[in-house]
Amino acid sequence: MAEKEESIKLLKPKIDIVFQSLFSKKNEKITKAFAEAMLDEKVKKITINDDKELFREKPEDKLGILDLELDINDREKVDIEIQLVDRSNIQERLLFYFSKLYYNEVKKGDDYKKAKRVVMVAILDYDFNLTKEIKRMETKWKLREENAKDLVLTDKIEIDIIELSKVRAEYEKNKQNKKAQWALFINDPNTKEVKEIMKENEDIEEAVVTVHKMTEDEKMRRLADLREKAILDEKAIRRKGYEDGHEAGYEDGRTEGRAEGRAEGRAEGLEKGRTEGKAEERKAILNNLKKMKLSTEEICKILNITTEELEKME
Repeated sequence: MAEKEESIKLLKPKIDIVFQSLFSKKNEKITKAFAEAMLDEKVKKITINDDKELFREKPEDKLGILDLELDINDREKVDIEIQLVDRSNIQERLLFYFSKLYYNEVKKGDDYKKAKRVVMVAILDYDFNLTKEIKRMETKWKLREENAKDLVLTDKIEIDIIELSKVRAEYEKNKQNKKAQWALFINDPNTKEVKEIMKENEDIEEAVVTVHKMTEDEKMRRLADLREKAILDEKAIRRKGYEDGHEAGYEDGRTEGRAEGRAEGRAEGLEKGRTEGKAEERKAILNNLKKMKLSTEEICKILNITTEELEKME
């Protein structure tokens, strides 16, 4: 790349505004290469759904979650999610999204056998407590028989989880690992590792060039910077919530009383923390954006919500 390009700090593709613009119909070649790496398979035919409906129960639920919905080789439905904020309920969220995708594959009156295989890839930008003892960057989850682990009920269900905090170590073990290469790029294209990868991986080089063009777009850069700030604000507010005792009931429940008291305290404290934390997050982030005198359209794009949802938040 040119010297000028190297001097510019590129936008991070893990920010959803950047991610969804990069992996889209207009960049089919890049998206196809990314999908092949994530799925470990050759993609002969790809359909990119740019008009997907984001599954969201509440406005705040989508903050920090990115979507890439694909149809692969006419036999697989693939959804790639990036979770930037740890809400301690990623398993339930993934199951919710997965069930929606799988349900939509079978139309009324269709044979259930016509349903496509559904694969969900979740890229986490935090340490996943459930797999903290596993050093691999990726874990694959399927429905298995309890006493015969090799016996899988169906091959139509799969959830893959990739932890960005473990990617660099995986790459150092095998620098030809394309999944690790793409994950490093998604996390931060400004690193020396990505510059190294670009020398051999033409698809990632093309992706970096595309992100460079996006970075030069003043409006895109402004929106992406504000979106990243909104996510950082949410993380800071959540940390403050813990410090201020939003989850005091949870801690008290863990350390005091009988087993019943611990369970009750944990549930009550956790729910209280979630409720108070979400309300505080929405209010603080929205107030910060209003101070910047942004338009309603820009605020909705940064928060990933509709105008109707914004009105309810105010």
